[in-house]
Amino acid sequence: MSLWLIAHQENNVLLTDIAVEHTLASKNGGPRETVVLHPFTNTQRDSLGKFEIVRSVRKPGDKEVKCSTFVSFQQLAELYAKGVLDEFGFSVRMCAAGGKHPNTNPVKKILPTSIKPGSPFDLAVQGIDVSKPATRELRTALLRTDIKL
Repeated sequence: MSLWLIAHQENNVLLTDIAVEHTLASKNGGPRETVVLHPFTNTQRDSLGKFEIVRSVRKPGDKEVKCSTFVSFQQLAELYAKGVLDEFGFSVRMCAAGGKHPNTNPVKKILPTSIKPGSPFDLAVQGIDVSKPATRELRTALLRTDIKL
């Protein structure tokens, strides 16, 4: 069984080991539609093959802004294993398997129940030694979101 699934419309790679339901409201009052979303890798040069994590940060003057950075599969697993995603309120940019979300691709929190037990991502999370410090590359990525590990 393959870990990756290619999304046909945008050539994004979906991490199907993580699935989160998302309900879309109809613009004209019709029925709501529930779709399954997965984290997807970016297709841009500097962040090619990486997942976008997003958090809200309060700036001086109480202005809330969204900060994001891109992390690899292994870094995402490490952040999840160490509880960093939950502790600092991170969400992950998601995409539907059948194509793009009608608006901007939403961000969703990844709960333990969203991860397929025994999947390669679940095994990667379990294989993390949480006593080891984060790599320089991961610490640098997190600095973009005002997090110092």
